[in-house]
Amino acid sequence: MKGNLNRKKKRFWRPVTAGFIALYLVTMILATCLVKQKYIEDYNRTFEKTAYSLLNSASSLAEDVNDRGPGTEDLQKEYQKFANDYFRDTFNPPLQISIAIYDLDRNLLAQSGDTFDDPLFMLDDYFSFEEKDTLVKYYYENIQSSADYTLPGKYRILLQFSSDMADLYKVYVQEITWTEWKEDGEDLNIDGYTDPLLEIWACEVGGVYDYETDTETEGATFFATDSKVVWEWTNPKAGQEEKGGEIVEAYPVFPYMKSSADPYNPSANPYGRWRQWAKSDYLHGFPERENFTWEKGTDYPGLEVSEDRLHYRGCYRFKVETSKALSAYMEVRLDECPWAAALDHMKYAYLAGLILTLACMFLVMYSFNRIYDRQMALEQTRRDLTNAMAHELKTPLGIIRNFAENLLEHNMEEKREYYLDQIIGQTEEMDHLVMEMIEISKLDSEELVLKKAPVSMAELIYEQMERLEPLVLEKNLQVQYSQAVDFQVDGDREYLAKAVWNLLANAVDHNIPDGRIRISLEADGCSIENTGAPLDEEQLSRVFDLFYTGDKSRGKKEKHMGLGLFLAKKIFTLHDMSLVLENTDDGIRATIRKS
Repeated sequence: MKGNLNRKKKRFWRPVTAGFIALYLVTMILATCLVKQKYIEDYNRTFEKTAYSLLNSASSLAEDVNDRGPGTEDLQKEYQKFANDYFRDTFNPPLQISIAIYDLDRNLLAQSGDTFDDPLFMLDDYFSFEEKDTLVKYYYENIQSSADYTLPGKYRILLQFSSDMADLYKVYVQEITWTEWKEDGEDLNIDGYTDPLLEIWACEVGGVYDYETDTETEGATFFATDSKVVWEWTNPKAGQEEKGGEIVEAYPVFPYMKSSADPYNPSANPYGRWRQWAKSDYLHGFPERENFTWEKGTDYPGLEVSEDRLHYRGCYRFKVETSKALSAYMEVRLDECPWAAALDHMKYAYLAGLILTLACMFLVMYSFNRIYDRQMALEQTRRDLTNAMAHELKTPLGIIRNFAENLLEHNMEEKREYYLDQIIGQTEEMDHLVMEMIEISKLDSEELVLKKAPVSMAELIYEQMERLEPLVLEKNLQVQYSQAVDFQVDGDREYLAKAVWNLLANAVDHNIPDGRIRISLEADGCSIENTGAPLDEEQLSRVFDLFYTGDKSRGKKEKHMGLGLFLAKKIFTLHDMSLVLENTDDGIRATIRKS
């Protein structure tokens, strides 16, 4: 039976663990799907507002250029700046979008990209993605170093043009050493520092910065006192004849990089957003000549949406109507990953759900273990009871058999009454044993309901001692009471009476003639002490075991079956009380305490 319970216990772990894992995964997947759908709805609303705002801005730009007169500005450069101004003017762009401008013949005029501004150079025309990534890292570190506006930027980006000023020749990333000037400090040697690339006194070109450190001071002034080139790029397509040219400080525009300077949004990840934007083929896949059709009289063809496993992509197309020369088509594209956004949004929910799932699984396992441990304990108790009863019944049954056989032989008629008395006595002993076993089975039953009520232990002890008075007188025992206050408990009076009776009966049975019983009562417990032979260590450790008598030969004539202390311990435990047996200087003491 025990083996079956153990196997059942082991088999229970796997399905329960699998069930909780499945429940956790299904719950989190459904929640993530709902959050993902919510993100898509937010994308649609925000994208529509952004697209119409860009349409109004493009129309205003075209009107402004038209008012300045034809030929005053290069139209393509104007539209290129417009395509990047969204990322420059929007402090923290909420969506991954890209803008393209087509002329009325569907030829691509401009599109969003990484640029050097004034003069305008598109980085994709010169740099590989890895080279752009290196430059963006320096730029990102630079704006992080000056994000709180109390220190100048760590790096400076410089451009060198070809000799004809028509092409990009070199790019430098220069690390600047800044020193703060203080009135009460040492004099700074700024007169002797000349920028090695710009070949000009540093204070004349970006070599001095004034920053207000707080509202109560006049701020701080920093001077460039040293510099070194930490990264350099040379145009591999530039010929020897194009070498030379002017070096100027660059003002790059990298989409989503400006948000890193937002002191109110420290959790923003502009570099990650830029990489996501820069690696999107959809946002950079505008054809040189678009073949979309435009229905006559339709200014808004609507939102075109495509959705694959990970990406949610949308496209708005507008016609920018101004004068014939400046009218154009504008295409605004969206490329977002709602699954990634939902996963990021749900990361703390995943952790909380995992902790909650593990806690529930632990509670189920703990409860299951307790049930199975209880079943195993009951099974062990049942086996012990069966073995103990078989052992205890074996002696009286043997005696009854011997006396019955003697009666059958008719050779000792003068002892007939003696044999019958012994048979009756043994059957009474067996009956007593059976009744005790029934009580034990009741105490182990899960259906046991204690009829609890306030019980005075002092009153209970006095009542049980009255029942033992004949034995007390027979042994000439002296009973002493010591009661400071009454020991009150909330319990089943009938069962508590059985437990107290067993303790007092033991105190009388195992006492010496002319001995003493001392009973002490306190508010949270009581003790019963008698004079007699002390118990050895083995007896003390096993005294509450079922059917343990302390007599290895088990040959005494006393009707002592080792059930009294077992029952007393069981009853007090059910009432949240402890029972301890210990030796004293002249006997044994039983102590009952509230747990």
